[in-house]
Amino acid sequence: MTDDAPLAASPRRLFDLRRWLDLRWFSPRVRFVLAFALVMATQVAILDYFGGRELLKDRPVAGLDFDTHIHQAWRVVEGLRGWGRSWVWDPRLLAGYPTGTIFEADNIGWSVWTWLLVECGVPQGLAFNLFVVLAHVGLVPAVYLSGRWLELSPKAALGAAAAAILLWAFDSWFHWCWYVGMVAYATASWLWLMPMALFVRWWRRRRTRDALGVALLMALCHLVHPYSFFLLVTPLAVVYLGGARTLDLRGHLTVWAIAAFTVGANLWWLVVAADWWSWILDSSFFGRRSLMALPYDLLGLFDDPAVTGIIATRTTFRILYTGAGLAGVVLWWRRGDFRAAPIGITIVMLAMFAYVGGVTPLSHLQPYRHAGPMALLAVLPAASLVETGWREGWIRSWPRSARATCAGFAAIVVLWLSGDVLYFGVRSLPEVKPLPHGERVFFSALGHLSPVDYSYANWHRDDVAAWVTAHDDRQGRILVEGWSWGEQLAWKTDSQILGGFIWRNLEHSWANILRHRPQGIIQADELTRYLQEYGVRWVIISTARGYAPWWDKYEQLELVTTLHPFRIFRVKAATHLLDPPVGTVEATTNRIAVQGTDPDQPVLLRYHWSEVLQCEPGCTFERVKVKGDPVGFMRVHAPHPADFAIVNRY
Repeated sequence: MTDDAPLAASPRRLFDLRRWLDLRWFSPRVRFVLAFALVMATQVAILDYFGGRELLKDRPVAGLDFDTHIHQAWRVVEGLRGWGRSWVWDPRLLAGYPTGTIFEADNIGWSVWTWLLVECGVPQGLAFNLFVVLAHVGLVPAVYLSGRWLELSPKAALGAAAAAILLWAFDSWFHWCWYVGMVAYATASWLWLMPMALFVRWWRRRRTRDALGVALLMALCHLVHPYSFFLLVTPLAVVYLGGARTLDLRGHLTVWAIAAFTVGANLWWLVVAADWWSWILDSSFFGRRSLMALPYDLLGLFDDPAVTGIIATRTTFRILYTGAGLAGVVLWWRRGDFRAAPIGITIVMLAMFAYVGGVTPLSHLQPYRHAGPMALLAVLPAASLVETGWREGWIRSWPRSARATCAGFAAIVVLWLSGDVLYFGVRSLPEVKPLPHGERVFFSALGHLSPVDYSYANWHRDDVAAWVTAHDDRQGRILVEGWSWGEQLAWKTDSQILGGFIWRNLEHSWANILRHRPQGIIQADELTRYLQEYGVRWVIISTARGYAPWWDKYEQLELVTTLHPFRIFRVKAATHLLDPPVGTVEATTNRIAVQGTDPDQPVLLRYHWSEVLQCEPGCTFERVKVKGDPVGFMRVHAPHPADFAIVNRY
């Protein structure tokens, strides 16, 4: 009997486990399906290890940047369901803020995804979380398809997808992205590979269905994250400009039709962003590397958390894949392969963008973030290189001494890679034993003090939100220190919040005094003026007393309660959202309802002015300057109705 003979030919071997596990009994198609399923199962298992079950609850995963994106998604869903618009005027945030315009453009796809699932009957919290699930499970099929469209063999493409899992989970930048809440960009980091690869495929085959696929995927990429443009522009330009002379009129029209469709499909939110562009601020506070960036990453040194995140630098997978990818590109180039130019030039351009862009005008684009897509792209030529070497027997042709040396180097590389894996899996390592006299040493098995478990977790503070709901009558504002908690209270309560992400890139963010004074160290007269000017009645501090003791020393504030580590203060002096302080205010999305004012006196509303707002019925208002806040407030002219409303009529 040959090895390939049917199993039934030998009854005595019917229960031979080795024969059942011999995959040669399966057809090549079945073997591939099993291998693909194994790779997908690995990704799902890794997601589960890092708290993936939190994502299957009808409760949005909160904390850090997630709270910002929850607030954005909730307002976009509210706008689409209530007014058929993707943006709203939110008078409860920052004295009036246009949510869904520019700052939110990089998460508009996530918000629309949430809205679509909600319209299909999925609970809102689960709908939000499922986008995060998509970011994880979509990685493998996206890398695989991209590899196949770039004419990698099924084995090489699946190998690239498997390698991408390790980069996704154990490279510090990628892990930080999806852990902290930069999920839209993390998704775009693999999604852009598909239209890029399919464009190359279309260029070689000129099939209409490929062009249609490129157009749809390009539009989707830019909806998920607008920075997809900076990922796609290089490879598409290299292919198009390099072969433009050989392209007929139909081909040129197809290329420009793809570009036009991409813009047209995203025009609905691009127009909104353009309308608010005059209010934009600098965005270069994060992801801006110096020229020392590369040595820091090569040596695994932690330099600037505003660039790399609050996470130890772990870049071994990134370095290995990028190096192997460039070697694969060189092999393609030497063999005259069409893939060498677009893939190689793009890897180099993204590397320059990531590591040099911080000292150029491109710093506004937070250039370091492009290190992730760079490494993920490099996985494809790296997989091709490995397959070529295996198929052509490079190592088998070497002398025994060379093979032994290679094996030694490979073992060292595996140890380096294992160190990165263990850093993220530190909770599964044995605890360090106490000293002989019983004293504990507060180090992990890796030698780090108090290592962080970078897993999804329950970062909700329902107790603080409940306290705010119970005590705030919504006739004044709450200043919240700690931007994640400000965002969380903004989406969990109906209170008027001065807080949230302090570096919002619209001038409305200057309403938060913590943008002027990030640590909260404020002169007494400045604090008094601010509390009065913005009608602040409560101050919530999230930093523990030992790290920010000055808040307890402000005479303008009275400590009311402590919900560790939160300290909640009451503003002693009477403050009001109206001047003169007569009447009441009800602030809801797109509307500020005012009641009980004196019709014969002008009324200052301590809310941001905007040209999109109207005063109803039969009243008008003007813009009033506010020191330190370029947006300004609104003053309703007298005479006016005792009860009136400021409304966003789009």
